[in-house]
Amino acid sequence: MPLLIEHVTMGLVKHSIVSIEGMGTDVAIGYLAVPPTGSGAGVIVLQEWWGLVPHIKSVADWFAEAGYVTVAPDLFDGKQTTAPDEAERLFMTLNIEQAAIKLQQTIEFLKSHEAVTTEKVGIVGFCMGGN
Repeated sequence: MPLLIEHVTMGLVKHSIVSIEGMGTDVAIGYLAVPPTGSGAGVIVLQEWWGLVPHIKSVADWFAEAGYVTVAPDLFDGKQTTAPDEAERLFMTLNIEQAAIKLQQTIEFLKSHEAVTTEKVGIVGFCMGGN
């Protein structure tokens, strides 16, 4: 599992930006948060239409602080915005088939991650990610 960026916040939750390899040649990028215990059940946090913004990362951190190994996949390939018109454009141009592939890759990533202690993973989403 190649790490692109890694840092520790408050000495509790370990954070990483990870590449999630999977089907075909597609590679998804995600924000990984591991709980202070170093292991736990897996949870996926799906982004809002703003992109993989600090708020979504903080939600992943919250789940990790609660004991879950959490990944928030980047469905917009690094694009983020705070402008509603741009967010709508990003949402409307999202390739649903590619997003589904990234989600499946993220599920498989979590299920095989050494820190995940369960066979099943949970998924929570907000705004666009909740649909």
